[in-house]
Order: sequence, then C-alpha cells, then structure tokens
Amino acid sequence: MNLPTILIGLLVLTAFFSIVARGVYNKKHGKGGCSCGGDCVGCCHCK
Repeated sequence: MNLPTILIGLLVLTAFFSIVARGVYNKKHGKGGCSCGGDCVGCCHCK
C-alpha cells in the first residue's frame, strides 16, 4: 500500500468514528434521532 491509500483510509476511519461517537454522545445526553425534539408522545409519526 502506498501513502495516499493509507491517508485516505485513515481519513475515512476518522470520519466514521466521529459520526459514531457523536451518535453515542447524543444518545447519552438524551438527544435522540427523532425530529420532534425528543417528545415522541406528540409526534404525528409515532401515533
């Protein structure tokens, strides 16, 4: 493997782990993926 391949691979891995870490952080702090702001009782798509 050459240097550009390794650098691009590291960049992709960094982006992946950043996205996963942000999702874990949001979940631990009560920020879910629901677009209604977490109040899923009032969501039209949850009824």
